Amino acid sequence: MPGQRSLEAALNLILNDPDDQDRPVGTEQPEERQRRWHGTTAVHPANWRETENVDYFYRRDTILVRSEDVELVFEALRAEAAPRDDREPTDSDIGPIIPEEIAIDRLPVIDGVTGLVWRYGRSWASVHAAPRTFGGEYDGRYDDDDPLSTPNVLRRLDEAIGVGKATPDHALALCGNGHPCPATEPAMVPSRSMSPTPALNSAVCCGKSGWDGDGVMVGVVDGGLIDDAPRMWPWMAGISGDPEDPYLPGTRLIKPYSCHGTFVAGCVRCTAPRAEVCVKKAEYINSRPSAGMAYEHEIIRRMSDLLDWGADIIVCEFDGFTRFHRPLHTFNAFYDRRLRHLNVVVLAPAGNDATQSPTFPAAYSWVIGVGSLSANGNNRSDFSNHGGWVDVYGPGEDLVNAFAVGDYLCIEPPHEWRHFDGLANWSGTSFSTPLVAGMIAARMSATGENAPQAAGALLRFALSQARAGIGPVLLPHQVCGTPPTSCETARSCGCK
Repeated sequence: MPGQRSLEAALNLILNDPDDQDRPVGTEQPEERQRRWHGTTAVHPANWRETENVDYFYRRDTILVRSEDVELVFEALRAEAAPRDDREPTDSDIGPIIPEEIAIDRLPVIDGVTGLVWRYGRSWASVHAAPRTFGGEYDGRYDDDDPLSTPNVLRRLDEAIGVGKATPDHALALCGNGHPCPATEPAMVPSRSMSPTPALNSAVCCGKSGWDGDGVMVGVVDGGLIDDAPRMWPWMAGISGDPEDPYLPGTRLIKPYSCHGTFVAGCVRCTAPRAEVCVKKAEYINSRPSAGMAYEHEIIRRMSDLLDWGADIIVCEFDGFTRFHRPLHTFNAFYDRRLRHLNVVVLAPAGNDATQSPTFPAAYSWVIGVGSLSANGNNRSDFSNHGGWVDVYGPGEDLVNAFAVGDYLCIEPPHEWRHFDGLANWSGTSFSTPLVAGMIAARMSATGENAPQAAGALLRFALSQARAGIGPVLLPHQVCGTPPTSCETARSCGCK
């Protein structure tokens, strides 16, 4: 039951229109609601309350297709259904998947991927005209199991041309999990606290200096950077990024999921205190600033921006479950068309669902998926996802870093109020990930290795000290990744 309450609390932020919260029932015009529902997010399965499970999130009436498959998919959408021998056809299996009278738009996503969009997912003008074109309830609410819903369109496409030719435009959660629930909500720290946890890397390891990330750029794709943090805390100085307003309009009340990118950037600086850190903001779904979720096409564009700006290391803080646990078309194209030709490393959180089911992008072989260790470093965190697809585990519990100043109302019952003075205690694989990213940056500055070389050395070291029941482990003081046999006797860094 507590897990179900957490899921419902998070989904309320994603699926419910914030403009409706204070609107008297019956005062909104149907056309107004139709306009606001353009390109909105849905959950599969549609009966998630009954199943108490979410398989994936997706953008309504939208599919993503590899550019070379666009004509094949388009023709399949318009073709008459072929008879099937294995089962009796239903009404939804008769006729074209999407009838001719319903327009389908082709929208560029990134090089190698095209979006096909129909019905409510098209332009605001077509949404306004939609009920006259193909029927539907005038209150604008969806039946997410109707024949034109994305899951049913994909099901018929799978039968016609094979699984995987088209995929949803997945919505991925900011807090590094399949379900949109952070491992914990931000907790207060004593007002006298003035430093982060873990402590800042001294830049000295095994008696040698320079392990600080100087000259290395770490890019973070998240929810943005709050303006006050680089001025308030010395370890945040010089961090740049797209601005995030952490407050509800007209108040000093901190929004759910806000400050996440700021906290992550601070974690990078804990292990790489002189690295250049830039936070790119991925716009949240449906203009819902409290959702903590973005579509994959938006996330991959921000990752492409960081490549253009010269990032050596990219931390993608969005992660989630996908349809049939298959890879994402956008990320596949990003790797094939751009990343594979560059000496750049990508990291992503494994997630906070305590499951072995893979999440993406963390499960890619070319992404370093990071799980979480307990506060004492001796166990895997109870919430951390795990399995052979997770590459390394780092500290992810009770970390302390930069946050906003103000009051915060907890998402989950009993919805208590908490006050913050610029620091927070937070847990999750979202925060173990930037610690590892910073370790890679620190090694690069000291050794002259490029990002893949430094990452490879640290992962080999993590594997050398793998622990039963956990897996490969890295601790923040082990930035040099030096095995005990060759490490200097005087270990001021504490390497073991």
